[in-house]
Amino acid sequence: MEKVIFKRAALSAAVVAALVAPGMALAAQDMMSPEYGQSYETFVKDSKLTGGLFYFQRDRQRIQGGATGDGKYHSNLSHGTAQAALNFNSGYAWNFIGLDLGGFGAYDLSVDESNGVNEENEFSFAGRKWGGKLDGLSEDGFSLSNAALKFKFGDSVTAKGGYTQLYVPGVIGVNWSYQPGTYRGGQVEGNFGGLYLTYAIADEYKAPWFKETAGFSKASMYAGNAAFNDENSIDYIHGLAARYTFENGTAVTGSFGQSEGYMDSYHFKLAHKFDVLGGLSTSYQFYGSETDNNDYDGLAWQQAITAAFGVGPYAFRVEGLWSKAEGKLGNYLPRLTTGYANSQGANEIWWDSRSDWNHNNEKALFAGVTRTLDDLVGAPGWAVGVSGAYGWDAENGDSTLKNGKEWAANFDVMYTVQDGKLKGTLFKLHFTDYNNKQDELGSWAYPNMFTSERDVKFHIIAPFTIM
Repeated sequence: MEKVIFKRAALSAAVVAALVAPGMALAAQDMMSPEYGQSYETFVKDSKLTGGLFYFQRDRQRIQGGATGDGKYHSNLSHGTAQAALNFNSGYAWNFIGLDLGGFGAYDLSVDESNGVNEENEFSFAGRKWGGKLDGLSEDGFSLSNAALKFKFGDSVTAKGGYTQLYVPGVIGVNWSYQPGTYRGGQVEGNFGGLYLTYAIADEYKAPWFKETAGFSKASMYAGNAAFNDENSIDYIHGLAARYTFENGTAVTGSFGQSEGYMDSYHFKLAHKFDVLGGLSTSYQFYGSETDNNDYDGLAWQQAITAAFGVGPYAFRVEGLWSKAEGKLGNYLPRLTTGYANSQGANEIWWDSRSDWNHNNEKALFAGVTRTLDDLVGAPGWAVGVSGAYGWDAENGDSTLKNGKEWAANFDVMYTVQDGKLKGTLFKLHFTDYNNKQDELGSWAYPNMFTSERDVKFHIIAPFTIM
């Protein structure tokens, strides 16, 4: 354990030293120059203070299936939660160094405390940190989302370090509620014409429904103290990526990510936008992972094909997904650690249809259309959408359970305020009817498939700018 603590401390010190020390030296050299005062003013002049007020009401019903269930819908999540966020983003003093600070508060206006599922409703707080003891009750409170120094090296390279958000295409991202998750780590990015390069590393993370960061683990959150013993603890995760965008709009991305002693992940994406159908955007995406234990038997992967286009007031999406995940897990993880919310990946496939559609050998299709209603209601800002997803051939990790099927239908109504003091405020109602065709087996017979659900979500998102 002492060795692990030393490694984590050394990693954190290395990130901070690498990012901060050059800035201190340059600032000291420049402090006596005539340009010092003017350069420092850009820190304030280019600063922004922004925030938002948010409200989320949810009512999710799930069938009690399996041998002991009654086959009827029962409350699974029921809460109304408000959030308020404030973020400060400075300019670059001496055209070199800046500061980003941000935080938010969350408060449950209503919550069904008789149901322990509501503890992790993802919009208030489930507790102090991932892996900590849960008591079945959600918490109100405040949390830091960003406290990082940022640096600019000429016109092409930027870096940041501290408590911040990291993004490496296809391998490292953050969980979202209305606020983003937070890593303790750093990232360097470079843009050189059509070439984008990045590298990021972190030793701790918190999803936005935890108040403090925690280390990474090979276990689930419910492993208790064993989540961070010598066998399960992961000292760090890191990732690098390169993307080249050609003048014709074709973009090629390659990425590699790794959690120390546990998982290697790979990502490839080929994207192109055609000058037809209002700009037809297409992509092929590959995500692959292999583990140092039997969580996966060989290389697990997901492959996706996506297309999006517009015709008049209509916007269409059509996507297909195929997963392979032989081994103990039996479903493809979109992150570098096992436990949900212990870290997060950057998988771009998300259908807001409840399921992850990621079981071993599962194929899935999604189709959706959104229509603006400006011409029908005589006022801008209104839109409606319908979509559906269907998955088949799902298996568990050793293929002893096969031919799993699931499907979902979604309906959305959205309104965005167009002017006045509330300009930009979004009101959104989303309904999902999700169906597991094996409800008689109960939840988790297939390792990431719960029984049928009906999910109603209502959002209010009101952004504001102070300066």
